[in-house]
Amino acid sequence: MIEIGQVLSLKIRFNNSGLVASVAHPILVLGIDEEKNILEVAHIDSITEEKKWKALLKSNVTIKKSNPNETVIDKDSFVQIDNIIQLENFPKLETKRRQTDKLSCEKFNKVLNRYNEYKENEWIDDNKKVFMSKEEIISLNDDLK
Repeated sequence: MIEIGQVLSLKIRFNNSGLVASVAHPILVLGIDEEKNILEVAHIDSITEEKKWKALLKSNVTIKKSNPNETVIDKDSFVQIDNIIQLENFPKLETKRRQTDKLSCEKFNKVLNRYNEYKENEWIDDNKKVFMSKEEIISLNDDLK
């Protein structure tokens, strides 16, 4: 069973204009609506020399690999909070978990609080409010077929 704080590795659509990840990316599970069978997720990107300026943007939250040591990320990263990405949940998605570990509680709560604040206080373009059905997720991720 997928739980909040876990990280999946999927190809997803980043917006409604059709921009799709070319490779599977880590995505953090921020929320689960069991009644509607939907996961709310956020894209994780590692902080590289050429992307470190992105980590400073108001629309991103940094998470360090250390202190405590995180098993769900490979290096210092940032979570993009200026999108609302919802995925239809289905049993086979469990196979896309990077592992059963979760982001540490303190770091997860930091991300979730910033995400919720951003959604409440900032304008999010409809283009960045994405819902992906089970069929679309499967079509982008061959190993789910």
